[in-house]
Formats: sequence, C-alpha cells, structure tokens
Amino acid sequence: MLEAEWEWVLSQAGFEDLRLGEQIDVFSGSKHESSAANFDTMGLTIYGRKPG
Repeated sequence: MLEAEWEWVLSQAGFEDLRLGEQIDVFSGSKHESSAANFDTMGLTIYGRKPG
C-alpha cells in the first residue's frame, strides 16, 4: 500500500499521531525469501496511538 493509504486505513481504525517508517525488505537472506519476493512483501514500522 502507499503511505497515504496506510495513514487513511489506520486513521479510520481510530489511530492518531501516526508516523510511518520506510518500507524495507525484511525477508532478504531468510529461508522464506523467495516466497516473500513472489508477493513483493515488505516490512513497515508504524507508530501511532489509539486514544481511549
């Protein structure tokens, strides 16, 4: 998903003060690397808070 899409989805779920890290290839070198590559799987660090 694009950064704006992540922000929209998470804000609709009630999260505030969102900060997104960079999307990176976290599977490089792992035993599941080829499976993850088939689906363009990336890792993303997300910071936010859900009031309440």
